[in-house]
Amino acid sequence: MKILLLKPINQKYYIIQPSLGLGYLARIIKDLGNHVKILDSGKENLTWDKFINYIKEEQFDIIGIQMFAQEFQSVKKHIGLIKEYSPESLILLGGAHISSDPENTMKSLQDANFGFIGESEISIEKFLQLSKLDYTNPEKLRVIPGLVWRQDNKININEKESIQNLDEIKFPEWDLINPSEYPVAPQGIFTKKTPVAPIIVSRGCPYQCTYCSVKTLTGNKMRYRSIGNVIEEILLLYNKYGVREIQILDDNFTSKKEYVLSFCDELMKLNLDIALALPNGVRLDSLDEEVLKKMEKAGFYSMGVGIESGSDRVLKVMKKNLSTKIVKEKIELIKKHTRIHLTGFFIIGYVTETEEEILETIKFAKSLKIDKANFLILMPFPGTEIWEIYKKNNNSEINWENFFFYRVVGGLSDIPSEKLRKLQKKAMMEFYLRPRIILGLINEIKTFSQFKVLLTRTLDVFISSKT
Repeated sequence: MKILLLKPINQKYYIIQPSLGLGYLARIIKDLGNHVKILDSGKENLTWDKFINYIKEEQFDIIGIQMFAQEFQSVKKHIGLIKEYSPESLILLGGAHISSDPENTMKSLQDANFGFIGESEISIEKFLQLSKLDYTNPEKLRVIPGLVWRQDNKININEKESIQNLDEIKFPEWDLINPSEYPVAPQGIFTKKTPVAPIIVSRGCPYQCTYCSVKTLTGNKMRYRSIGNVIEEILLLYNKYGVREIQILDDNFTSKKEYVLSFCDELMKLNLDIALALPNGVRLDSLDEEVLKKMEKAGFYSMGVGIESGSDRVLKVMKKNLSTKIVKEKIELIKKHTRIHLTGFFIIGYVTETEEEILETIKFAKSLKIDKANFLILMPFPGTEIWEIYKKNNNSEINWENFFFYRVVGGLSDIPSEKLRKLQKKAMMEFYLRPRIILGLINEIKTFSQFKVLLTRTLDVFISSKT
């Protein structure tokens, strides 16, 4: 079959990097003997007219769309255009949004034929082994793990299945997401070297943070690739694609100390000219002196750290299992023993959080020896505890476009949306308009692409009137 995997058109492209999710699926699709293409709207600067012309000309048998919450309206438009200009194409949905809210997603997007929840590598392989006649056969459909399908007026959601041995997953189809063909606009904006490639070494999250939906996609149980398997992929990226920086996108890379130390030891044996970063963030309470020194020696130069709040009360209701005392101690530890750049992640507008507690968070962020900070307003992503609170309090139609950087999803905080935006601007201004921070940013900018992304985000924070 002829299959397209699509990253949809977005309202803004802050992050443009190879999609690991689509890369993994493309490898399976190709190995089954199908013809597969990946269309990354951000990378291609895709317009709606270009998309129409593309699908009219190609006439794919299947179009799979990767979907996040803020892309809901865009995905809906894509589906409408596919039905109009390529009506024979089967439409599949996957990604974090449908994994977190499968029934409502399929009800809202009536022209989507099937959805996939959780880790889709097993599901897509079994689905593609069906014949077209099987697409309406309940007996065939109900045995495919993680499949979301329609039967009369009912949405059926099959139990998902986690992949226990991650080494069984073949590497992404890197030829279709070649890192050297992407602009330098990855997570974290800044890079030390190029080209940059993202990888993951683990899946799952055992923590219970109320605002995070990661566990709805990959489950609670932590699973790791073998270090040999990871090193093999790094060597492939280094030798075949010229990659000189690896961004590890795991949410819990440092949770297992022995794994981190062994990984660093094996990587150092190769003596590669390579930099490493952890832009998604790590838990501060998982770091100690031995790990930090080994990481820097192996080439880690940057990482994000999840701090979230300067109020111990708010941290407790977030179920973050962290305190401001531990945050201070760990930041001091990192800066004492390494030169690793730190980006602190903060959330403001949490349920029950007061204006005084937000001001406390701003003050706390400024007191820490971190190099950058992101102050994001709380978003009630489907699949989180916060989502359940939001659904109870919100009866109006959801504006999914507000589930985006520097927007406000109303109905959670007692603080008015306009006031939250002002507090967010205050946080960014007070943190960044300091000589140490400004000089640090100037030193990190290495390409025009990085400058452009930084400028876009700055304008969105300080000029955008959208809430």
